[in-house]
Amino acid sequence: MTSARYNPPQRMMDKMRWAVVVAVLVGLLPAAHAANWEQPAGDLAKQIAALTGPGPARLTIRDESSLPAGEMPVIRRLLERDLRGFGVVTGASDSATLSGTLIRVTLSENLQGGLWVAEVVEGTETRVTMLPVALGAVVAVSSGSALTLRRTLMITESEPVLDAQLFSVGTLQRLVVLEPDRIVTYIRSAAVLGSGMASGSWVVDQRFAISAGRPLPRDVRGELVAAQDHLFDAYLPGVMCSGTNTGAQVGVACADSDDPWPLTAPVAGAIGQRAFYNALRDFFTGVLAPGFGMELPPFYGASGIPRPTGTGLLLNMVDGRVMLIENNVLKPVAGANDWGSDFAVIRSECGTGVQVLVSGSGSAASGDSLRAYELVGREAIAVSASLPVEGAVVAIHAGQDGRGATVVVRRDAPLRYEVWDASALCN
Repeated sequence: MTSARYNPPQRMMDKMRWAVVVAVLVGLLPAAHAANWEQPAGDLAKQIAALTGPGPARLTIRDESSLPAGEMPVIRRLLERDLRGFGVVTGASDSATLSGTLIRVTLSENLQGGLWVAEVVEGTETRVTMLPVALGAVVAVSSGSALTLRRTLMITESEPVLDAQLFSVGTLQRLVVLEPDRIVTYIRSAAVLGSGMASGSWVVDQRFAISAGRPLPRDVRGELVAAQDHLFDAYLPGVMCSGTNTGAQVGVACADSDDPWPLTAPVAGAIGQRAFYNALRDFFTGVLAPGFGMELPPFYGASGIPRPTGTGLLLNMVDGRVMLIENNVLKPVAGANDWGSDFAVIRSECGTGVQVLVSGSGSAASGDSLRAYELVGREAIAVSASLPVEGAVVAIHAGQDGRGATVVVRRDAPLRYEVWDASALCN
């Protein structure tokens, strides 16, 4: 777990009556480059050509996704170009009309991500094929980078957000958001659930007030953690809340608590590593439970990280150093001088399979950043380009499945908090 500190032509032989082609495409940041659509457009064109064979056709594209309008002409040009490469000519409208071949592409999203839906219609026959494409705002990276970071906006709130996590309640997936004085749960809108087509929007379902027995520090922090015998635990300075399933709803109970916060998840029944938090400040005291038989200085955040000899503990110290506890020895990590105070350990199919997602260092007045690193020995090696962030990254927490992280960004004028889901794509 991570605790974060405020910082700044091959025809198909079998003809199907219906065939549905879907390629997922979604909300890039306005600054994203057309190159991000090269691969999905080429893959979709190849699948369409396998259904139509060479010849004229009429192409229509409809957008039902959160894609910015300015990206539509780019995608159309790429599709038309790649289709021509397979012998499918969409520019000759008269011959296309005579041929009776219609290609309908729909850019959409579902609960799992974005979808490009393309139908090939010839006479009374409609045929299909599928192609998923990653969601999120993707930044182009150099060929030397091992992976590309992507991020997908989930919600925007006017109140401070400390953490947000996805939890399953029966067949329903909920987004739980922790704020300094309340817990808010979100669900997908009924229209989205009914149609099976997701717009990416979440709607508020429940709100629970948190009463603290003592004043909270100015730079308040908090964390949501999956529990073994109930839905989740929420940790704030001097307060702990438990979330339970009560039928289709969530129940929350809070109480004053000085219990240590979890840093690593339990493994094979063993208790995970925990740390005591200074409820009057914004850091951990350095006292661990069960501990490593050593005295630690205060630190802002820590995450368990797989190592060749077992599980280590990566710490972001109050003095700015990044340290690693491995084999009960505390060692400094080289190459982490430009790390900010927020990081999370994530897993992917890229590189070594384990990366550290890190915020940028220094003042966030001109914008922040995210970057992925891998630990080689005791050295941090950058494996992605920096993903620019408009605003200040104020928290990064690993997701419950470990495959990505929740990133909270504070933006000014007007003041708002954005919750992003961040993960890695292999290059």
